[in-house]
Amino acid sequence: MDRIVRPTGFIIFRDKQPMIDFVKKYLTALHWEAVATADSSSDSVQDGDEIVFIIQKKLWLTTESFRDTE
Repeated sequence: MDRIVRPTGFIIFRDKQPMIDFVKKYLTALHWEAVATADSSSDSVQDGDEIVFIIQKKLWLTTESFRDTE
């Protein structure tokens, strides 16, 4: 999924809490940032356990790119 999403692009997960927790463990390694988390509405016919988790992919910069800008 990381290769498909462009830098500064967004990913929207909608799943149960254990899966969201699993994804959260890998955010820093993938250079992703948690933007928002919300429970699904109580009016929904589905289980109330579902959570919407929004992530943004950060722009990766190498140390060489920092030197080029100076």
